[in-house]
Parts: sequence; C-alpha cells; structure tokens
Amino acid sequence: MHPFIMGLDVGYGNTKAVFSAALGPEHSLVLPSVAHEIVDLQHHRDMAETGKTDQVLIAVDGRHFAVGPSASVFGRTLHDNYILTPQYRALVAGALHSAFTERGDATETVDAMVVGLPVYSFSRMKDQLREQMLKPFLVPMPPALRGRLGASITVQARSVRVMPQPVGAVTDWRSRLTTPIGPQDIVTVCDPGYKTFDWFSMRGSLVVPELSGAFDGGVSELLKDVSVAITREHPNALLDIQTIEEGMERGTLTMVGIGRIDFEPFRPIIGKGARVIVRRMADMLQRAQQEKKTRIDHLVLAGGGATSFEVSVREVFSGFPLTVLPRPVLSNARGFWLIAARMLATA
Repeated sequence: MHPFIMGLDVGYGNTKAVFSAALGPEHSLVLPSVAHEIVDLQHHRDMAETGKTDQVLIAVDGRHFAVGPSASVFGRTLHDNYILTPQYRALVAGALHSAFTERGDATETVDAMVVGLPVYSFSRMKDQLREQMLKPFLVPMPPALRGRLGASITVQARSVRVMPQPVGAVTDWRSRLTTPIGPQDIVTVCDPGYKTFDWFSMRGSLVVPELSGAFDGGVSELLKDVSVAITREHPNALLDIQTIEEGMERGTLTMVGIGRIDFEPFRPIIGKGARVIVRRMADMLQRAQQEKKTRIDHLVLAGGGATSFEVSVREVFSGFPLTVLPRPVLSNARGFWLIAARMLATA
C-alpha cells in the first residue's frame, strides 16, 4: 500500500481536501461544511439504498450525521469552538469517504495530514485540534469497496500538523512562482472565508504578526446584509443565510406565501458590504505599517470567499499588484498538501 497524504481545510463554508497516494498526482474535493444530524436512520438508509441521496451517513459518538453535496440545504455550524464538535469530526470522516470514493481504494492510515485553523483562533486551539485529528475516525466505505473492506474502516492519522489557514495559500502561491522572490520580501495573503476575513503575512518562513489578523467579516456577513434588505422589501420573507445563498446563486426563488423573489437587485449589497470589510482590513494594515515601519511586497487573494471580495480588494488596493490564486477555494488545502508531501519526504 502506497503512503497516503492529505491537506485538509475544514472551513465554515466548505470542507476542502487535496490528497494523493505517496507523491503521485493530486486529487481534490470540495464539500459543503454541513453535517446534519439524522434522527430517522431507517428513512435515510432507505433513501440511500434507492440512490436518492448523495449524502453519506457518518457515526460519531453514537450520533449520526449526513454529509455530502446536497447537505448544503441544512444549516451550518458557526461558532468558535467548531473543531470540538461531533459535526467537525463528521466532516473529516466525510472528506475521507469522498477521497476513498474518488481513488477507488481506501487505507487505514493517513501517513501525513496537514489541517488549518483561522488566524484568530490558531494560538488558542492548535493543540486541541491536533489532539482531535490524532484520534481514529470511523469512515463508511463507498459501495464499490464494501465487498473487500466491509461497511466501514477505522482511519488513523500517523502524523498531523496544524497551520494557520492562510499558510496554505502562501505555500500554494510560492509553488507557482517562476522566479524566486527576495529573502526579505513580505507576502500578505487575504483569505476571506465564510465566517471570517483573515490576512496573514510572512517574510521567508517567518510570520509577520503585526501584518496579520482576522475579524468576523466573511461571506456570511454579506449574506446577512442581503437578508436585511430583502426583509425590508418582503416583511414576511424571514430567510436564513443558506436560503439567501441559494437565491444569490440561482437569481430567483419562489417562496410559499411570498411569491417570486428576484435577487438580482440585491447584488450591489454584496459589493458594498465587501468594500466596507476590505477597507477595514486595509486601514488596520496601514496603521500597522506606519507603527512598525514595515511594508508589503506581494499581495495574494485566496480562500472560499475570494470571488465575492476580488472586485473590492482590487479597488481598495488599486495600483498594488494582486495575484488571485487559481481555484482559490482550494488554495489552502493545496498548500497543506504540499506541506504534507514534505513531511512524508523527510520522515
């Protein structure tokens, strides 16, 4: 069995993973970070047997959670101790299940795994997360593998490293450079996520803490602004964030008792809110630069919220060269995978 490595970025919006056998070609996946607790197990199993669900049932400490693409219709878990919840463990097991499905094979050992935390909670929770990730995960087997491996297997990570999430994006960015940067150059990553807006700066392998930070100001904040505006126009439309998100993606929604809601007129609210958030971050960066007499040489945009914030970042940082990473939602996970590959090579 070839060694198996994974870079895993469990965000509030999506769970992203990049994985491979040994140092072979990488594979990737993106799942909504929703682990919906199932009470009627028999109904869910009946649906699964008839092929009417793309969700997999994950058991964690005697509770059962549905994880998969269509689970996005249920609510996300948005609180600071998210990593300590059974939902978080269910998402990790769901990512492993999806990885095994794509590979057509499974393993009981993850030889090197790198996971991330938001900047604001890294120092406080990194040890707890590493402890959680070193515990075994019960992972259901894809149907094609059950005949050989059984209904589920226990998967154990052999080596785990926890990083601030934007370190993954910095690593991804550096791997794409065609010419080396100066050893004293400072690279700053803007990493807007679902719940928080993080920024993180490094000089070489060293963190520049005065040019790093985070606050609640991710995509969910923009969706809340849209929700408030819709409620003003449609007082009976008490829509949750997931419904707003779906409406923005589809353009229109028809709601019982309300009728058709056109979301197009509300799109400028996203841009306005994004500019406020980016300006707040830029003001904090500017003050830090003035106080510490430092600078920024390279600006990178990554993360699941990059699409929502790109226009505003370009406006606020006009004249400053900006690199937007390819498939930015996967940038942290891909960087983590590169770090995991180095861990394996030096083990």
